[in-house]
Amino acid sequence: MVTSQSDPRAAMVDIARLIYARQLSDSAGGNVSVRSGGRIYITPQYMGSRYRWSITPDLITVLDAETHEVLGGPGTISRESKAHLSLYRAFPTAGAVIHAHPFHVQVFACANRPLPAVAEYTRKFGTIPCIPPVKAHTQDLADAVVAALQERRDDFQEHGLAVLLPYHGIIVMGHDLDEAYDVLERMEVNARCAILGAVLRLAEGRT
Repeated sequence: MVTSQSDPRAAMVDIARLIYARQLSDSAGGNVSVRSGGRIYITPQYMGSRYRWSITPDLITVLDAETHEVLGGPGTISRESKAHLSLYRAFPTAGAVIHAHPFHVQVFACANRPLPAVAEYTRKFGTIPCIPPVKAHTQDLADAVVAALQERRDDFQEHGLAVLLPYHGIIVMGHDLDEAYDVLERMEVNARCAILGAVLRLAEGRT
């Protein structure tokens, strides 16, 4: 078992359970990864369908951050690991990546539409883009995610980043796990406000 002073696995377990409890993802899946101490920690396959996001530290795979050699945990990593690893390669200061299917964000993802910033605390992120449709679990998808976030590279000095995957979900990236989770929850609340705000405007137009 791999351990270190910067071992994030206990925190990843807590965040995973919080994500599911707050409907920030579902039984269709998603995943969480953290880069710390020269290693990358990534949650297992079947996060939703088998574990309902309730995992234990021993289920988290530990990789060498440079070679991606498995150092501990299950040898089979998440199918979306390509996107995580590609983001870490492209953004040396990235410390955490979350892929999820948030309840209200999914409306924009499945409509293949960008998510506008309507809440005051999401304005700094601007409109969250939706990448062109790409087959899931592929390097092409990973490359498209990296390309979309590269366009906002300067913004990453100030805060985390997010991008929508059409018909699929969202990927957020932060300097650490707390920041990545913060971005994820802000995007979900913002999506809910955008949807219900449109409903309110529609209702007002009918009265």
